[in-house]
Amino acid sequence: MKTYDETVAAIHALPRLAKTGGHERILALLHALGDPQHDRYVHVTGTNGKGSTASGIARIFEASGLKVGLYTSPFIMRFNERIMIDHHPIPDADLVAAAAATDAAIGQLRQANPEFAVTEFEYITALAFWYFHEQQVDIAVIEVGIGGDTDSTNVIIPLVSVITSVGLDHAKLLGNTITSVATHKAGIIKPHRPVVTAALPADAMAAVQKRVAETGSDWLVAGRDFEADRAGLDGWGQRFDYRAQTFHLSRVFIPLVGAYQVQNAALAITASRLAAKAMNWPLQPQEILRGLAQNTWPARMEKLSNDPLIVIDGGHNPQGIAAMLSAVKQVFKDERVTLIVGVLGDKDLTTMIAELEASAERLWLVPVPDNPRAEALADYPDAGKLRTFASWQEALSAHLDEFPDEPVVLTGSLYLASAVRQTLLGGKD
Repeated sequence: MKTYDETVAAIHALPRLAKTGGHERILALLHALGDPQHDRYVHVTGTNGKGSTASGIARIFEASGLKVGLYTSPFIMRFNERIMIDHHPIPDADLVAAAAATDAAIGQLRQANPEFAVTEFEYITALAFWYFHEQQVDIAVIEVGIGGDTDSTNVIIPLVSVITSVGLDHAKLLGNTITSVATHKAGIIKPHRPVVTAALPADAMAAVQKRVAETGSDWLVAGRDFEADRAGLDGWGQRFDYRAQTFHLSRVFIPLVGAYQVQNAALAITASRLAAKAMNWPLQPQEILRGLAQNTWPARMEKLSNDPLIVIDGGHNPQGIAAMLSAVKQVFKDERVTLIVGVLGDKDLTTMIAELEASAERLWLVPVPDNPRAEALADYPDAGKLRTFASWQEALSAHLDEFPDEPVVLTGSLYLASAVRQTLLGGKD
């Protein structure tokens, strides 16, 4: 049997993309693993916000006494974070055993078809479903990788589907229009299973409406069927009121900042109540409150240090940058903030840099470390007039030397946020 390091290396060595789309490969693998995709799930997609929303749903059910699986990506500190039960990452030994079971299933399939192979994401997804089934979780919350309809996770029939947001990202896979992106994401909506969405752009709402009409699903929309209001800061967190027809919660606390996190929490409440109803599970208001009060999520306006005040945020697309800037304004008000930004080259750099330049914040550019998709410093828009550094460490050191009493936010890519968090907090795999 492989060691833990060998197991993770073998997973990362698998191809990232397949020559053909569709779910044939993962369905074959899952069938060889006993079809664990037929268990109880909540499915979450969105351009931004799906991770913290999925985590919030899981936290709520954990607080109610259920055993809860959570599948997310990417990881921030260690690979194991992607597959959690009750917010505990899969133990190293369990990951090795789950990979061995998955390898055995692939070996079985290759006896009939020697060419059978899966992608890295298909492999990890199948492994996660198998592990949750083996561990007999009561429910698992599954975050989509990219898009929705063709994503490897879209082999489940969830109790409820969630769409947190729709914006332009992954254009090569999802298209370069809101309608195209929304159509992909709406693909996770299943016949006669409810869907919960944020208040989306008009073109996205139309795409979801089309899918809802095709599937006969109940559709709950933020601002129409439920809402979060009276939101305000409470330390490095927020409180808000939640209202949905006859159900109200007052002074809900989340240890996350940014107006978008209030929206994510409202989505989590709504989805949890629908899933609980489908399971005939007596979810109580105090359990919702207790669960959300524990819902931290790394690298989303996460404060790493008070003195100096260092924050990381994985704002990796134009929508994420806009949300980060809004949160900076909410938290720091009129304080001047240094933004240390590193972006991957396959993102909408021009829009992201323009958004950042339009803010009143100090903008410094760095490369994303150890990533072949990282944008070269010379290729950043306006790199000639903006301040650039060879590494985020040099930029952070310059900020601490020149502006020691002012906050700094390192943002632009989750891979940059991950590198900063691993270095400053320790625990790099």
